[in-house]
Amino acid sequence: MTNNRIDEADITATLAPLAQTLAADDYLMTCAQPAPHHVLMTVAAGPAACADCLVPKDLTERMALQRLRTLDPSAPWTVEIRYPNDAAETTGP
Repeated sequence: MTNNRIDEADITATLAPLAQTLAADDYLMTCAQPAPHHVLMTVAAGPAACADCLVPKDLTERMALQRLRTLDPSAPWTVEIRYPNDAAETTGP
C-alpha cells in the first residue's frame, strides 16, 4: 500500500470518461484530492440538466473507484460524491 498523493491532473484524466458522460446531460464534474487517495467529486447541474439522467451515487462511486484503481491498484481509494441536490436534502424546514 502506498501513501503517495496522485497528481490531480492524473485523477481528472482518469475520471474524464465519467465527466464526459455527465456533460452529455449538462452536468459539470470537478475533482479534488483533499487527502491522499481520497477523491471529492462535485457534480453541478447546468441550465439544461436532465435530472432523470443522473445515476445513483453508489453507481457513480463504483465506476469512479474502478477507474481510480488503474492509477494505483493497491491504494485504499475512497470517493466522496456531491450531487446538485445534496444541500437541499440536508437542509431542514
